[in-house]
Amino acid sequence: MHTRVKLLTGLLGSLLILVALSGCGSTTAVPQYEQAEGYRYLERKITDNYYLLSITSKHKADLLINAQTQASILTEQLGFDWYIIVEQNGPDDTTPPYLQTIEIRMGKGIRP
Repeated sequence: MHTRVKLLTGLLGSLLILVALSGCGSTTAVPQYEQAEGYRYLERKITDNYYLLSITSKHKADLLINAQTQASILTEQLGFDWYIIVEQNGPDDTTPPYLQTIEIRMGKGIRP
């Protein structure tokens, strides 16, 4: 009986540690920049040189330009020389707010 209690306590302790550590690896996006007129920029780090950027705006025309501008700023801030757009989605909604997402890969030196 005493061995079962120790085993159960050890299993519960291990489970608690596992749950606590799983929260540390979260890649939840956090708003990086927000304005009153509905502009919002979020970035999500996928790897050290691969990011997902999301731009939300009431104005559809400037979304891709804003996304590319944010990609350039992020690339420079992280010390990379260039970036390429790996994938791009949106805007496909017909009513505001519009959403544009791009996935970028950054690098140093000669661009592929």
